[in-house]
Amino acid sequence: MKRRYWIVGLSVIAVALLIGLGVWGYQEHQMKKTVMINAENHYQQAFHELTYYVDSLEESLGTALAMQSRESMRPQLVETWRLSALAHAAANELPLTFLPFNRTNEFLAHVGEFTYNTGVKTINDRPLSSKEFKNLTKLYSESMTIRDELRDVQAKVMAQHLRWMDVEQALKSKKQNQDNQVIDGMKRVDGQATEYTQSFSPENPHNVVLEKKKINPMKGAQVKSSQAIENLKKWVNKPHAQTRKVTQTGKGSNVPAYEILMNDKGRSLNASVTKKGGHITWFLFERPVKKETINLYDASKRSENFLKQRQVKDMILTKRNKYNHVAVLTYVLQKKGVRIYPASMRIKVALDNGEILAFDQTDYLFNKYDHVPLQPKLSEKEARKQLNSNLNVQESELAVFQNPMLKNVLCYEFFATRNNDTYRVMLNADNGDQEKIELLKE
Repeated sequence: MKRRYWIVGLSVIAVALLIGLGVWGYQEHQMKKTVMINAENHYQQAFHELTYYVDSLEESLGTALAMQSRESMRPQLVETWRLSALAHAAANELPLTFLPFNRTNEFLAHVGEFTYNTGVKTINDRPLSSKEFKNLTKLYSESMTIRDELRDVQAKVMAQHLRWMDVEQALKSKKQNQDNQVIDGMKRVDGQATEYTQSFSPENPHNVVLEKKKINPMKGAQVKSSQAIENLKKWVNKPHAQTRKVTQTGKGSNVPAYEILMNDKGRSLNASVTKKGGHITWFLFERPVKKETINLYDASKRSENFLKQRQVKDMILTKRNKYNHVAVLTYVLQKKGVRIYPASMRIKVALDNGEILAFDQTDYLFNKYDHVPLQPKLSEKEARKQLNSNLNVQESELAVFQNPMLKNVLCYEFFATRNNDTYRVMLNADNGDQEKIELLKE
């Protein structure tokens, strides 16, 4: 009997030890897994930051090439210098100690040195010398190549869920197999680097957070919440939508308004309606968008019809973009043939069935722009003399632009090309000063 108890006791102890070892092993595994996940997240973040900074670096260098004087170029060169430092820091966070990445780091260092010497350190405003301009052109060309290679690696990493921890292990063990797409991709990035080894668009003014003294006063009488709800239902053409919640903006807000939440056939509709005049500032439908069946041209026709039905006149389409099966269309007011960029509207159209998913006329309603004279002091020919001689003007017109000081100014808007790049240049129509230059993306 005692022998049996003794055996049972040993069995219990053995089971307890096994359970204890199992728990300890599981905890060790979990801790190791947590460390691996944190390291992987760190590497993923560093790589995506590197890709973003190099992408921004390429655009910044391209923008600088279209500028005429060192004075106008200096802020762009300072921004490029900052981006090169950020890209360099992100590259150093990747597990590339065992993989030659010297030429890429040398390229980033050269960009930083060049932009610092030409844009930060120098105090004179003489134009860039032919040698400096040649170097800038070379750096821009190199940045485009490196950007494209990084984008290719990024696409593979995201599409195939590749892990940087596997890269690190392969590099440490020197088992750099040819089928490791991250290693091969980063080698191509480094191989493309040679020994030379932001913003805001006119349609999106800076005053997203509007200053009260600059706000255009609303027209119309004060409306109650019930009237605001009816105005919204009529605007979105949803007469049977159910109101779920109505709140009011707090005291001191720039524009007193009703924030309205509705439900329409199981979908949420959020909107804002001004108390004075009952103007619909914006609305947003929430729903997933399925496979695309219409193109951007069809979407623009739907949005134009939307504005026409609501008697919104004198708006001209200036931008068409597409994100996640949704078209984003930007319209600006046109007066006497002049585009008034501060008075803009944005419409989102679902590309699966053409439904208007969102509408925003905040800038159109709130921005002041009526006081801007629409007659230029300079002729277009005089303004063209201020452009970089390497630019080929394809189109030009007058436009009111809101500069970084939140001042609306009349400008000549030039669309010009240089090699395969297209630029939008805004020159002050009174004195020819460069107000904005933008490298347009396809």
